[in-house]
Amino acid sequence: MLQLRHRLGAALCVCALAWASPAAVGEGATNEPDDVALLQAMLLAVRGPAGRPYVQFRIDGELGAGTKAALASFQRDRKIVENPLKPEGPTWTALRAALPEQYAGMRVLPGSKIVYFEASVADAAKSIYQIESYAEFEPSFQRQIVAMVQRMFEQHRIVLWITYTGWRRGFSDQTGFSRRNSLAGPGESTHHYGRACDLGFRNFRWMDATGAIREDTDWLDKMNRALGPASWKLWKARDTIAFSLGLYKIAWEGVHLQALEDERISNARSLVKLLEKTGTMKWETKHVNRRAHYWTDLGRGGTMFPVGTAHDIWAGKAPVPPAAGDVTAIRKALREEFEKAEQNWRLWEPVETN
Repeated sequence: MLQLRHRLGAALCVCALAWASPAAVGEGATNEPDDVALLQAMLLAVRGPAGRPYVQFRIDGELGAGTKAALASFQRDRKIVENPLKPEGPTWTALRAALPEQYAGMRVLPGSKIVYFEASVADAAKSIYQIESYAEFEPSFQRQIVAMVQRMFEQHRIVLWITYTGWRRGFSDQTGFSRRNSLAGPGESTHHYGRACDLGFRNFRWMDATGAIREDTDWLDKMNRALGPASWKLWKARDTIAFSLGLYKIAWEGVHLQALEDERISNARSLVKLLEKTGTMKWETKHVNRRAHYWTDLGRGGTMFPVGTAHDIWAGKAPVPPAAGDVTAIRKALREEFEKAEQNWRLWEPVETN
């Protein structure tokens, strides 16, 4: 843990000033929304001699008359003459020094109006330690996720965490997800094989437009409700790093990351390969109404019988044709084949789509 903290701390020496080095603000300056949003947030957090915040309106990232007046008032109170503002100039230095303790570490996500508070080196080290200590991730994927957490912290001072349900899952765990959250059935998710995880923003602290400090969930539920589509800039910042490391996501689940590209890999065919490695039956699969359905010879050779989806088989409700024989016994045997595959999950290999 100490080594992790030292490594992260050393990396931060390169970018320690990033949060406090916005572009110049003032007449003739660039006045990007992220720079202005951070300026407004600071002026909202800092109080003047009368005990009132310098900014008393919602943060909007626009350098309007109200923001200019608030800035001029702060500079007048501090006897600062500076226009335009400069990175590390007297105005920004005075603003940082005047921030109340609960607003320390305030920064803004580049290219956005999302104002947030930097996380600690200790939390980054803890997240990395949890991932490095976990024995059920495929090793190369594990290294990618560790690098993901490191880079997110180095670039943005944000700590990402594996969600409570985001580690490797057993086949039964998949039955707890609705079709809205996952189209995969038991055995059909890369989560079962240590090549996927859910990596979110737990305990992420940010400031809303009114100046209130929010602490969010892995899925940024509070920010999503408050900011709508604008909150996805945080996911985009995460995903930009993830893609640079060769990781992939799925379209409908922001928190999910995986080692393999869905368009290239057939999870159903990969499951078939594992079933045939670990069991006694021959299997085939094809998609029906967007769901993978399975056929098997029941270990007899010859005729392939339709037995439904992975959910059907795992639940002991496979629609076995009466011609196949004792339906109850066959359903039990099918479930046992899946259980053997689950017990030998490390033998799973990705099979490419046709």
